[in-house]
Amino acid sequence: MLAYVFSHRPHSGADLAEYEALLRRFHAALAASPPAGFVRSATYRSAGTYSDWYVVEDSAALDALNQAAVSGRRSESHDKVAQMAAEGTGKLMTLRSGSADIGAAFEIRFSKPTGVAYRDLERVLLPWTARAGVSVWMRMMVLGPPPEFTMLSPSAVELPASMSAEVLARQAL
Repeated sequence: MLAYVFSHRPHSGADLAEYEALLRRFHAALAASPPAGFVRSATYRSAGTYSDWYVVEDSAALDALNQAAVSGRRSESHDKVAQMAAEGTGKLMTLRSGSADIGAAFEIRFSKPTGVAYRDLERVLLPWTARAGVSVWMRMMVLGPPPEFTMLSPSAVELPASMSAEVLARQAL
């Protein structure tokens, strides 16, 4: 499972209610007529920014998603919300543990401590990843901004200080 995560914010002066309504309409249209390999998508608001999560089966589904986003019933809402956005950045992530349920209330972004092997990191994270509703996603091929990992969790999580974690409460639109 992969997730394309696009983070953005509306430009100053944009009507936030309209921005959010367009995002909801876009994701509803995408779900109503999903492209090949599409699993689910949703937008989350956190501290004045928005993150669109697009879960797909594999990398082949990214081409279909890219084309579907700007065509058919989705094009109008996509184009309008894009005109209202001030900036955006995307990253590609792969599911490392847990389920592809992206609806968690908290997003914990963190880095692997220097010198720690990935298998050792998995052991360190086990007390959290063994919990229901927790998943860990890893940025792929250094595509997108750091940090390298994102944990989705139903509750706030305090990771070791060496991981430089940022805990974000988020709300689904």
